[in-house]
Amino acid sequence: MAIGPFDDDLWSVGEVRADDGVSMIVRFRSHLPAPATRETWRHLVQIGWSCETADEDGMPDDVESGLQDAFEDALHAHVEPQGHGAQVASLTGGGVREWRYYTRDPEAFFRSLNEALSSHPEYPLEFTVFEDPEWEGLAELLPPVN
Repeated sequence: MAIGPFDDDLWSVGEVRADDGVSMIVRFRSHLPAPATRETWRHLVQIGWSCETADEDGMPDDVESGLQDAFEDALHAHVEPQGHGAQVASLTGGGVREWRYYTRDPEAFFRSLNEALSSHPEYPLEFTVFEDPEWEGLAELLPPVN
């Protein structure tokens, strides 16, 4: 039985190039969950990490990328199995890496995040939380449906 809003683990990966030529690597869930599930998991948590070591293409160097991966792995191992959040996307480029999580309870999400990171160094993270019952934070990344 699924703990989170998805009953599968289907992801898509792609590269997006903005009008200004900036390239971004995007990894995202391949579909939206059912409307009733989206309504329950209505809070979007965006976590941003401004890269201090971005190269000319806006990508982090290997050391910073490794730290970002360790952060993501800690959240995946702790937050999701407890049912406190579900990652739906990771975007890297333009000097930033962003993770998008949906949660039913932002306070439980942040308690779980703090527990997951208790043995980690302090990371340069910025958080934004808002209600997104239609899951626009994922929908905008999905290919258009004809």
